[in-house]
Formats: sequence, C-alpha cells, structure tokens
Amino acid sequence: NLLTQQKALEALDNAKQTKTWIQTILEQRTYIENELKSLSFVEQIYPSEANFILVKVNAPLNLYKYLVDRKIIVRNRSKVLLCEGSLRITVGTEEENQRLLEALKEY
Repeated sequence: NLLTQQKALEALDNAKQTKTWIQTILEQRTYIENELKSLSFVEQIYPSEANFILVKVNAPLNLYKYLVDRKIIVRNRSKVLLCEGSLRITVGTEEENQRLLEALKEY
C-alpha cells in the first residue's frame, strides 16, 4: 500500500508540473504572437493550439537562413502545401523566446 500511495503522490506532482508547463507555454505563445504582430515582414500568424506558431512572412528562405546563422532553429514550411511562405516557430523557454524576438527585431 505504501508503494501505491507513493506512486499516486508522484503522479499528482507530475500533473501539477504538467499544468505549470502548459500554462507557461500558453503565456509565452501569446507573448510571441503579440510581438510578431509588430514586425513589418510578418504577413499572417495562424491560430495555434499547440506549442508552435505558424507564421507567414516575406522572403521566408532569407529569414530562415538569417535565424540559422544566429543558431536559432525554426522550421521552414514554405514548400509544404497550404503553408507556402511560412515558418514554424516552436515556443521555447522565456529566454529562448526573448532571443528569437530580439533577432527578429534586428532583421
């Protein structure tokens, strides 16, 4: 019984941690989306319920290469049907997201 109770308590702790992670991702996703709206090369931000954002931009290949040169990895989705001209940005930690946004603002 003690082992079962211990496992139940661990599961509850994991559920709390998962809830915290989800809340952080939601907050950071909203923050990134709001910041992206101010960038002139962003044409559209597609709605997302995930831990990534699909963004249609001017010259996606140039922006992709610019970010890779700065060791910021995004997915170039511009050749995928219905995603033409888009990059997929994963919501990271607050620090990672800030670094991404700083690079985008300097682009």
